[in-house]
Amino acid sequence: MGWVKDLRGDRAWVWVVRVWWAALPFTAGPVLADGLRDTSAAWRSTASVGLWVLWAVVLLGALLAHPTTLVLVRLAVPSAVAALVWAGMGDADWNQVALVGAVTGAVAAIALSAPVGQVYVNGISYGDEIRLLLRPSAVLLAGPLPLAAAVTVAGVVSGPLLLAAQQWASGVAVTVAGAALAVFGARSLCSLTRRWLVFVPAGVVLHDHLAVQDPVLLRRRAVAGLGPAPRESDALDLSEGAAGLILEVSMSQPITLVPPARRKGKDRTEEAQASAILVAPSRPGQVVELARRRHLV
Repeated sequence: MGWVKDLRGDRAWVWVVRVWWAALPFTAGPVLADGLRDTSAAWRSTASVGLWVLWAVVLLGALLAHPTTLVLVRLAVPSAVAALVWAGMGDADWNQVALVGAVTGAVAAIALSAPVGQVYVNGISYGDEIRLLLRPSAVLLAGPLPLAAAVTVAGVVSGPLLLAAQQWASGVAVTVAGAALAVFGARSLCSLTRRWLVFVPAGVVLHDHLAVQDPVLLRRRAVAGLGPAPRESDALDLSEGAAGLILEVSMSQPITLVPPARRKGKDRTEEAQASAILVAPSRPGQVVELARRRHLV
């Protein structure tokens, strides 16, 4: 029952994102229209059609809880803030830009939050299974992730806008290159939404392609403890350099872990034996609570 209540609260935040996105044509639409007023007819028409198409695609995606649509939502809502700022640099009223931009920025923060992420990744869970996202490394968050998001969005929109501005040569080149970059960026971002701790009836599964070659089941009878890692822990670090609270899962007997093959063409990797591992879930407190509710520890 506790998990059901938690999920209901998380879904409330998801609906905040969905409702605000559905309302964007009425809130942000006039601001963006003002920003497009002094552009050429072709550029304005292309941008308008593109905005409507993207709005509809994201709205449909937001209604479907899935790791892939989580990436779509997390790319789209912050991009709306950037579009509003761009409109404010034109003829749009800055008072309107500030108001709508502030609310949209707050909704973007919600879209990037752990509760929203948990609802979307659990859209593909089945049976008595609960998935909790693992945090990316601090190094990725500091630059590569925002850059990948910006490149993905720019790769989608830049080419058509250049073609609308009759920049034919650069428009074709940017469209082709942008599509390739967008696909690469989207795939990279999607891969991070498939790093989980999965609570199952038999125990908990570490599903992290960056840390282990194959998912690892930590069986209920083998888990000796799960909680905040001590400062000088000698457990095998599988947190991938994530910032924040790290959890240590200790085992009553050593387990065998196979790290991923980092280099192309590498067939075999060295196995590691560990009696404890370090992980970095996006909601460490909930992981500990779920472990207690399920009598894992």
